[in-house]
Amino acid sequence: MGKITNRYWVVEGTHKDPNDIETLEHSTEKEHGPYSDEKQATEMAKALIQRNIDDFYHRAWVITKH
Repeated sequence: MGKITNRYWVVEGTHKDPNDIETLEHSTEKEHGPYSDEKQATEMAKALIQRNIDDFYHRAWVITKH
């Protein structure tokens, strides 16, 4: 069997509760990736959050997919 490799994605958008990824408003959702390295994905998420710093309800999250 081949090795399963995780791919890292960054999901951003507006949330009803910015501390809960489950409250993402899907009409605002954007995905970036895939990234093979978690550090790269985390840096992208940080950059997106900083770019939208004035919008309290905007968040970016690193997720994994196989």
